[in-house]
Order: sequence, then structure tokens, then C-alpha cells
Amino acid sequence: MTPIKIGNWLINDNGIQWDGQPAVDYKIFKNTLNCIGSGDREKMYDWLVHLPEKTWITENDIYTLNTALVYSLEYFGIGFSPDISFVKTFIEQQKQIKNK
Repeated sequence: MTPIKIGNWLINDNGIQWDGQPAVDYKIFKNTLNCIGSGDREKMYDWLVHLPEKTWITENDIYTLNTALVYSLEYFGIGFSPDISFVKTFIEQQKQIKNK
């Protein structure tokens, strides 16, 4: 695979990794891309509601992660789970962004 960069996210053979500033070592391995949340966040893409809680990430970085995750799910042939809702995920994500 030729790595592709979407915003500050680099997609490579291993999955998605942060490639921006600040220099934080953060990787989302391809076998965990479609992890679902727990408790109130079940039926949501966990990475997309987990990362907005981080203090080092900007709102724009969160939105480009959305694109990087969707790209990666299809590229790696993981597909989209009918049990996980992007709508619920994005609603929760917006709550996280507003609470920052």
C-alpha cells in the first residue's frame, strides 16, 4: 500500500496513525478500526467518540479522522457493521467537541 495522508492522519499497512503536531505516538491498528464502544456508547464507532476527549486533538483533526476511518474500513475490506451507527457516533462526537 502507498500510504495516504488525510489531514494529520496517515493511513498505512498497519492502520491509521497520528502524523501531526503535537508529536504524539497514537496508532489505530487496522484490526481495531471497527471497535464499538461500551455502555452508553455501544453501537458507536469507539475511536470516533474516544479521540475527541483527548486534549491534544483539534476539532478539524477529529473531522479528518472521520474521513480516514471510513476510507480505511473500505480499503482494508473491513466494511461497515449494521450494528454500528454513524449517526449515533457523530451525535456523541459533537457532544464531546462541545464539552472540550
